[in-house]
Amino acid sequence: MLALGVPFAVVSLISLLISLLILAILLRVILSYFPGMSYSPLVHYLGSATDWIVVPIRRVVPPMGGMDFSPAIAIVLLYAIRILIVSGDLVGAVLSIVLTVLLILIILLFVRVFFTFFRMDPWNPFVQMVMRASEPFARPFRSWFPQQRRQQPYGYGRSSSSSTASSGVDLAPIAALIVLLVIWFAINYLNGHRTF
Repeated sequence: MLALGVPFAVVSLISLLISLLILAILLRVILSYFPGMSYSPLVHYLGSATDWIVVPIRRVVPPMGGMDFSPAIAIVLLYAIRILIVSGDLVGAVLSIVLTVLLILIILLFVRVFFTFFRMDPWNPFVQMVMRASEPFARPFRSWFPQQRRQQPYGYGRSSSSSTASSGVDLAPIAALIVLLVIWFAINYLNGHRTF
């Protein structure tokens, strides 16, 4: 189904442009983690092509804890707009936003759990970025595991609790991951079986 009777060629062109914009934002984020690339022409062009959407979002949602979420929010919004333009389904677009955000959080928490299990270097910039970005979603689940409350941040280091010291695994991100997976599957199931 095409949105508002717009010709297929126009919808395809707009969809392609949005996909290219999403790709440009992703490249911009990836290249920002390479200090030597900051002044390259490619980063300059990517910034020029994506600032119009990323900068206004950054004004509304400023960086928190050293993390800039504006590119991720821009990608999710563009993805939803693309779905809305292609299908004309507003409810489907909103559910796609929710599912995409949940999927990003699930991947983030999965990477964090992976890092914890394999004792990745806590001073690695990428590890620190993942830990900082996922901590707000793991924190609410810490009350489920009172024996781990005195564990050092992000599941690294020694804890004064004997049970934590023996396991060495931060259980809060695992609990958050499981809960988000259940919510994601439930919403995905409802989205596939809705009649409106």
